[in-house]
Amino acid sequence: MKTLARTLEVITPCLSGGAHPQKQAEIRAPSIRGQLRWWFRSLGGFKSMLPRPVDAQEKAVFGHASAPDSQASPLVVRVWAEPPRSLGCHTARDAEGLRAPAGSDRDYLLFPLHNSARAVFDPPPFPRFNLELQWRGESGLGDDIEALLAVFGHWGSLGFRSRRALGALAFAHDPPPLAAALPRFARPDRILVKKMRAHDPNHAVTVLAQWLKKWRAYGRTAGNQLNRFKPGFAFAKNDHDAGRNRRLNPTYRPALGLPIVQRFSGGGHPVRWEYGAGQPNHPRGRFASPVLLRPYRDAQQQWLALVLFVDHHQWPDGHKVVVDGQPRTVSLDLYEAMKKDPALLAFP
Repeated sequence: MKTLARTLEVITPCLSGGAHPQKQAEIRAPSIRGQLRWWFRSLGGFKSMLPRPVDAQEKAVFGHASAPDSQASPLVVRVWAEPPRSLGCHTARDAEGLRAPAGSDRDYLLFPLHNSARAVFDPPPFPRFNLELQWRGESGLGDDIEALLAVFGHWGSLGFRSRRALGALAFAHDPPPLAAALPRFARPDRILVKKMRAHDPNHAVTVLAQWLKKWRAYGRTAGNQLNRFKPGFAFAKNDHDAGRNRRLNPTYRPALGLPIVQRFSGGGHPVRWEYGAGQPNHPRGRFASPVLLRPYRDAQQQWLALVLFVDHHQWPDGHKVVVDGQPRTVSLDLYEAMKKDPALLAFP
């Protein structure tokens, strides 16, 4: 058995609820297990387990309940606060309670929190917790499990809006080298990481919000015609108009996350964009964005704003978005253009 123990810090506000999410924020072992599984899939499984396919690898590492050969996971996850009472929380009544007043850049990332009370771990000071992984499986996979922990500690996050800069994590001390961990996975090339400079975690959230907004916002409100020169203006204008014109194809923004509820200043009923082809066996629903925004602290204690493009989870070829019940074509052109933004620098 191999035991790995690390102390992690929550470096941006974390809305990680348990049984009573409006009253008590919690960091739970099942949530972390789910995140470890997600990174494992996204990176194509362990190179050392090839040629076994990823789904077979996943069953061997995380266990499965499929009959007749179900098995418990040999990976045990435990978590507790460090020190015992360091994970204090309060209730944020809305986005403004998270220092994101209406119209601010941070508010752009937190719009689902308007008029929504949730318990939140709100640094600084950075709340800490201990994470322990016990590996009881094949002895030769111990270093691979350690690499998975390294990726989670560097790039991971927890809780609601975790893809949009909340709940970001960092190792409290002595971070394991990410460069040594990634080669242990079969497909590290599935994740493209870019960076921008930041002064502190709060500034990193703002930098990321500004960057996403310039690609996604339509930006012609209040007569501000200069906004049309933002990199994403042509894509955003097309998608804005597509909500009213059923003949406009393709659309772009669905590839960055769904559902979308589109409202028009001129009135009329809201338009809902959902994931799915609309058939009875393929219900409409949500699509999680493959673009992850991460405030990040490197080994030299410098702050960065990371943008991760997770190609493994990008919009599937040939899939339609449903706009008020009507299927539309989706293009990855916006997603690919974002990758090439000259404002993003190579990481590390």
